[in-house]
Amino acid sequence: MTTTLAVLVGSPRSASIHRQLAQVATQVAPEGTTVEIVDYLDTLPLYNQDIDTDDAPEAVARLRAQIAAADGALLLAPANNGTLSAVLKNAIDWASRPYGESCLTAKPVAVSSAAINTSTVVEHAHLAVTIAGGQPLPEASATFALRDLADVDVATHEPISTALRATLASLVQATEAAQSDTAAGAA
Repeated sequence: MTTTLAVLVGSPRSASIHRQLAQVATQVAPEGTTVEIVDYLDTLPLYNQDIDTDDAPEAVARLRAQIAAADGALLLAPANNGTLSAVLKNAIDWASRPYGESCLTAKPVAVSSAAINTSTVVEHAHLAVTIAGGQPLPEASATFALRDLADVDVATHEPISTALRATLASLVQATEAAQSDTAAGAA
């Protein structure tokens, strides 16, 4: 069975560590896992119910379709002023709508963050995902202190690969369990 994971990059900066973490995730994902990097979050308009219609902007339709088609999601969550970046929070807002039709509903979601204080970012991501209908995995959060990454090559640093590999393995395991639960409930 193939598992598809949507990896939402919460920083639009081209040299972002989180963008680099997304690339590492594609390399260390468990066998049989497809990683789809969602790195256009800065093209989403700010959430506005007035434009959230059947003709929602193309980037919104694309985001919702990618998340809906995925078995789970990994949020790569930088800290902006101690909380989620605006682009990531906005993407969660769009994914959660229309009310009652969130494409995150029942999806396992893991978080990875490189920040000065990752615990607040992860906590806020879990809260937003929970309210949006997703299932955050508290035990599957690869976090990195920015000071520890200052002089390393993110692409080849073994502690990063190891942490992301473990996070992705937990996420895949959760998606398989969710699929088993869904299949059992349908029987």
